[in-house]
Amino acid sequence: MSDPNKTTIYDNITLCLTIGKRPIELEKTLISLLSRVPFTHIIAINDFRDEETNEIFRKYCPNGKLINLPKQVGHHLAIDHMYQEVKTEFIFHCEDDWLFTSNIDIQKLIEVLNTSSNATMICFRKLSDFSFTERELNKINHFQHCDLSLVHLKNLHKQWYGYTFNPHLTTINTWKQTNGFKNFKKERHISRWFRKQSKYVLFLENGLCQHIGFESISNPKKTPWFMRFFN
Repeated sequence: MSDPNKTTIYDNITLCLTIGKRPIELEKTLISLLSRVPFTHIIAINDFRDEETNEIFRKYCPNGKLINLPKQVGHHLAIDHMYQEVKTEFIFHCEDDWLFTSNIDIQKLIEVLNTSSNATMICFRKLSDFSFTERELNKINHFQHCDLSLVHLKNLHKQWYGYTFNPHLTTINTWKQTNGFKNFKKERHISRWFRKQSKYVLFLENGLCQHIGFESISNPKKTPWFMRFFN
C-alpha cells in the first residue's frame, strides 16, 4: 500500500494550459497527454471563455483549476494570470492543439533542466514539425546530456529559439525573471530578451509532440478589404 504522505515528482510540477475556441483539438491534446503523465496539479485559462471548450477541460480535468477572467486580456497577460496561481517549481506548459506521440520521462527532463543553466526550457515539439532548409539543418547542434539526445537551434537565428510557447518544461523562476510576459508584445520579443542573456531553448532530438492546429485563434487571418463585401 502506497504512503499517502509520500511526495512524488508530480507534486512539484503543474500542467498549465492555454485554451479557447478549439474544443476538438483540446480533447485530442488532453487524451494524448494525460494518458502519459499523471499530473497532480493542472491549471487552464480560457481567454475566450467559450463554454464548449470549458466543458472539455472539465471532462478530462475534473480536479483542475479553470480560469475565466471577466474580459479577454490577450495571450501574454492571460499566461501571467495563470502562472500567478502556480505553487510548484516546474511548469509543463501546453496549448490546446498538440498531439503527444511518445512517452514522457518527467524525472529525466527535470534532471536535464536542473543541470543546464543556460536553458530556458526543454521544448517537446518535434524537429520534423519545422520547415528547416538543408542549410539550417546543418547548423543544428546535436549533443548528449543525462543520457538524452538533445539539440539547440541558437545557431539558426540570433533572436529566435530563446523562448517559445510551444509545449515545454520550464521553471516558475524563468517566468519570474521577466517580471511578466505582459511586458512583451510578441513571443519573439521574449525570445530576444533571453537570447541577450545567452540563454536558449533545448529540444529533444526526437521530440514528443506535433502541431494539430493550423489557424491562430489569438491572431486570426485578416479578411482582405475587397472580400468583406461578400461575407
